[in-house]
Amino acid sequence: MLRYTLKRILIAIPTLLVISIAVFWAAREIASPAGQLSLNPRISAEDRVRFREQLGLDKSGFEQYTDWLGGFLQFDLGESLISRRDVWDIIQPALANTLVLVVFAAGWSLLIGITIGTISAVRRGSFFDNAATGFAFFGFSVPTFWMALMVQLFFGLYLANWLGVTPPLLPTAGVYPPGHQGFDPGLRLKYILLPSLVLAVQLVAVYSRYMRASMLEVLNSDYIRTARSKGVGETKVIVRHGVRTALIPVTTQFAVDIGALVGGLIITEEIFQYPGMGHLFLQALFSGDYVLLLPAMMIVAWAVIIANLAADLLYARLDPRIRYV
Repeated sequence: MLRYTLKRILIAIPTLLVISIAVFWAAREIASPAGQLSLNPRISAEDRVRFREQLGLDKSGFEQYTDWLGGFLQFDLGESLISRRDVWDIIQPALANTLVLVVFAAGWSLLIGITIGTISAVRRGSFFDNAATGFAFFGFSVPTFWMALMVQLFFGLYLANWLGVTPPLLPTAGVYPPGHQGFDPGLRLKYILLPSLVLAVQLVAVYSRYMRASMLEVLNSDYIRTARSKGVGETKVIVRHGVRTALIPVTTQFAVDIGALVGGLIITEEIFQYPGMGHLFLQALFSGDYVLLLPAMMIVAWAVIIANLAADLLYARLDPRIRYV
């Protein structure tokens, strides 16, 4: 297992290198400070030259990339072009907020999706199975931004009016009420509930379908019939022998979905005004702050690679027949 892990880490290094080149090029093209300087008629030619030297834009593309990569590997992310603050100081709270949101969204999606898929497989053809199938099609077809807006309207406007309460029972923006100081876990949970559920809707639909199909295949396996013939209880057969093996395709899909989940945060965080990496990404993009944009894009790439490695290592825990060398 250790040898396999080291091999995967070594393979990830050139992958991340190629990704860093693509990210650097894309960020400079999308949020180019040189382009913004040329579009501003109030900046003189002398100031443009001075700004280009300060930003290192007078160097070749290769020199700019190697300077940025060297600083990134040393966690020296530079200063924001807009606020002149250290980029790491800006990213730290945003990254922490995003990790909390991802953990909650992933937790909801896995818990609900696996439960629905398992019950649907055990009760195949029942009313619950048909209802779960309908929910899955609904979850597949609903865009994240539409779901977020509908949730905000329902909880923030309609439900509050029906109950006659102000403010709404579940907040629809931010992480704390205005003027709040300090850390309050109760308020934090209250504010994160709606955005995490919005992110989880599509994933619940995906995992419930994967789990149902996988469980149906597992329940018809020879070792399941053998366990039943030995008198093992049905609950133990399903939970210990069935669910554990059926989780393998769900684990694979979850590793792939980490990138989609982080990407979906851009829309969800902006709608809910949640101060995470997605919200920060849009701010950096619209302001042309490529220095802040670069690490935000690289974090997504790192998350996908780490999640895929973790999924591969988890296979061996879920299925004892899998061995890595």
